[in-house]
Amino acid sequence: MKSLLEIFLKAFVGGLLVVAFALLAETIEPKRLAGVFAAAPSVALAGLILTVVFKGNHEAMDAARGMLAGAPAFTVFCLVDAPALGRLGAKCGSAVALLVWGAVAAAVAFAVAT
Repeated sequence: MKSLLEIFLKAFVGGLLVVAFALLAETIEPKRLAGVFAAAPSVALAGLILTVVFKGNHEAMDAARGMLAGAPAFTVFCLVDAPALGRLGAKCGSAVALLVWGAVAAAVAFAVAT
């Protein structure tokens, strides 16, 4: 079970990095990319930093592999979901995109693991 200190530090460091990336996002164009820089990288970095501190390099390497599988899968999810929502509606379109995300994430995770 995670210690209270570990949970607090993840929240604190994650918050600090979100603010840092949000400030960076304010300086780039187009502004629609601001959310990409404000959320995902900062949370991932905070998680990796604290995983190294509390659990060591091996656990952080496993987490990084999961991120390697999740990033392209999320990109494919976004590319599939936008048109699927228009054609199939919210429930079915999201379900289809989620299935595609799972397939891509599993394929990339398998490729990274071997």
